[in-house]
Amino acid sequence: MKNIRLLLGTLALTGLPFLMSGCQSDDFTTVDLAGRAIYPPQLATTLGEVVPARSVPFQVVDLGRAAGEDVVATGQTDQNGGYFVTVPRSNTHAVIVLGEVRVAGLIDDRNGSESKDFNGATDVACEAGITSVRDGSITDAELDATRIARLESAAADLLKTFAVDFTDADGSRSEAVRRVRALTGNGDHLPGE
Repeated sequence: MKNIRLLLGTLALTGLPFLMSGCQSDDFTTVDLAGRAIYPPQLATTLGEVVPARSVPFQVVDLGRAAGEDVVATGQTDQNGGYFVTVPRSNTHAVIVLGEVRVAGLIDDRNGSESKDFNGATDVACEAGITSVRDGSITDAELDATRIARLESAAADLLKTFAVDFTDADGSRSEAVRRVRALTGNGDHLPGE
C-alpha cells in the first residue's frame, strides 16, 4: 500500500503537469477562424442586396510561410457564405474565398481565435497586405491588427470613389491595391498622415 501511495504521489508531481500541458496545447498551437464572405455590390441584382459567397472553396494562407508552401487549410463556405476552420497559430492568416470573384481578408490571430466577415474592401486590403509581405516591404509580424485596420479603412474609403471590377478584367482591382499600399505606406499609417 505504501508503494502505491508513493507511485501515485510521484505521478501527481511529475505526470499530472505533463498530462495537463498536453491537454492545453491546442489552446496555444491552433486558432479557429470564422466569418462570412459577401460578394462586392457589383454582383448584386438589386441595390443594397447582400450576396453571400455560397458553397464555394476557400483556402487559408499563413503569411509567415514561403509562397507555395503557405496554404495551411482548405474548405468550402456554407449556404450563407460562412467559413469555419482550425489552423496552426501564426502571426497573420489570409482567408481567400474563390467564388464568382475572389473575396478575401486578413486575420491577425495572435490573440487567439477570430471571427471576421469579408467583402470587397477587405479583399483589396488583403491583397495589399499579402503583396507588402511577399515583396519584403513589411514582415508578416508587422502585419498586425492595427496595420490591417488601416489597409481596410483606406480600401473602404477608396471604393467609395474608385470603381473596381472585382474580376480584375480591366486591372482596376490591382490598381486599387496599388493605391491602398501607396496611401497607407503598406499599412504604416492612415491616408494623409
